[in-house]
Amino acid sequence: MTTAVFENEVVTAAKVRYLTLPGLSGEFALITLDNGHDHTRPSTFGPGGLASLDAALDEIAAHSPRPWRSA
Repeated sequence: MTTAVFENEVVTAAKVRYLTLPGLSGEFALITLDNGHDHTRPSTFGPGGLASLDAALDEIAAHSPRPWRSA
């Protein structure tokens, strides 16, 4: 989990799940965003949230280094 950079920053966490979908070979990476609050609190990207998104993209790149191409 990425920590807040600013004292009152609500960090939007980027979480990665890998799914298999019919008709695609390999896995599909799904990134979901969660700010830890209910749907009435908008998700924002301060420094902590951007760092979390960057880490999620790095994880995906390390998990599947080849770019996806359609058949």
